[in-house]
Amino acid sequence: MPAFEYRALDARGGNKKGLIEADSARQARQKLREQQLFPLDIKETREKQRGSRKGFGGARIGIADLALFVRHLSTLIQSGIPVEESLAATAKHTRKASLKKIVLDLRSRVLEGHSLADGLNDHPQVFNTVFRALVSSGEKSGDLALVLNQLADYTEDSQKLRGVIMQAALYPIVLTFVAVGVIAALMTFVVPKVTAQFAHYDQALPTLTQILISISDGLANYWYVMLGLIVALFVFARWWMRDDQRRLWTHAKILKLPVWGDLMLELDASRMLRTLAILLSSGVPFLETLKVAGDTLSNLHLKQSMDRVRDQVREGKSFSRCLQDEAVLPPMAIYMISSGESSGELETMVQRAASNLERELQARVQMFVSLFEPLLIVVLGGVVLSIVLAIMLPILQLNNLTQF
Repeated sequence: MPAFEYRALDARGGNKKGLIEADSARQARQKLREQQLFPLDIKETREKQRGSRKGFGGARIGIADLALFVRHLSTLIQSGIPVEESLAATAKHTRKASLKKIVLDLRSRVLEGHSLADGLNDHPQVFNTVFRALVSSGEKSGDLALVLNQLADYTEDSQKLRGVIMQAALYPIVLTFVAVGVIAALMTFVVPKVTAQFAHYDQALPTLTQILISISDGLANYWYVMLGLIVALFVFARWWMRDDQRRLWTHAKILKLPVWGDLMLELDASRMLRTLAILLSSGVPFLETLKVAGDTLSNLHLKQSMDRVRDQVREGKSFSRCLQDEAVLPPMAIYMISSGESSGELETMVQRAASNLERELQARVQMFVSLFEPLLIVVLGGVVLSIVLAIMLPILQLNNLTQF
C-alpha cells in the first residue's frame, strides 16, 4: 500500500502535515476527511524518487536512528510477525519523518511482492552495501530474523565505537578553537592598544616586542588575506583529491603519519573485520563477503590492497597468505586470521581480531587525547607568557632608565 504525504487544514483552520497509507490519492483524501481534515495537497512519497534510486532527496539518517530501527524490526520479525506488519508497526513508532517515509516505502514494496532487499536497494544512501547484502542473505536462507538481530548488534557496536571516538575528540577540538579564538582576539584588539603606548618610546624596543607588534599589525590589517589563504588552501585540497591517483597517493601517505596513521589504519581495519565477521556468520559467499567488507574501507590505498587480496583468493590462494603479502592489516590481526583459517574457525578469529583492534583503537585515542591536552596547555602557556613578556620588557626597560 503506497504512502502519501499530505498537507491539510484541521477543524480550527491550522495547517497539518503528515503521512497516510492508502491505495490511491482519492482514498487518501477520503481517509483525511474521515479524520475531520480538509486536504490541501497530497503527494505519493515515491514520486520523489521516480526515475532514480537515490532515495528521498538524499535523506540523511543518523546511525543512532538506524540502529533503533533495525533493533525494533528484528524484535518484531523474531516474534513471528510478518515483514509488512513489522514495517508498519516500526513506521508507527518512528519519530524521524525522513526515516518514516523510507519505512513506509519499504512496506509498500513488500506488499507489491518485492523482497525487503529490493526495497533497501532503492535507498543506497541510507542502507549501505553491508546492510543490503545481509538482508538479501537472510531472505534467501530463511533466517531474516536472526540476520536482522546480528545487524542490529553490528549497527549498535558501530554507533558505540563512533560515540567513543567523538566524545574523546570533542574536548581537544573545542579547546583548540577556543584557544585560537582567544589568542586572535588578544592580538587583534588588546595588544594594539597596549603597544600604542610605546609609540613615543625613544629607545629601541626589545626584539620580542617588535615581533609581537608585527604579528598584531598583520592580523589587524591583513586578516582578509589570511582568510583568503585558508579558503584557497581548502579549495586546492578539494581539487587535489578529485583525481584518483593523487587521492591514492595522499591516502597512502596518511597511513605513514606517526600516531594519526595508526589511528586511521586501526579504525578502517576494525570496521572491515567486524563487517567480515558478520557476513561470514550470515552465510554470504566468501568472495562476495570480501567485496562488501572491502567497500567499507574509507582509505583508497587499503581498499585497492583488499581488491588485490580478493582477486588472489579467487585464484585459489590462502586468504591469510594474501593478507601477509599485501600487509594491509596489523600483524596481530593477520596472525589471528591465519590461526582461524588453519583451525576452521575463521569467523570466530575474525570477530576476535576486530574486537582487539577496537580495544586498541579506543586505548590509542584515549592516549592521544591524554597527551594532547597537556601539550596544548603548555603551548598556550608559552604563547601567553610571550605576550606578557613582550609587553612588560619595554616597561621594565623604561623604569631602569628613569632611575639614572
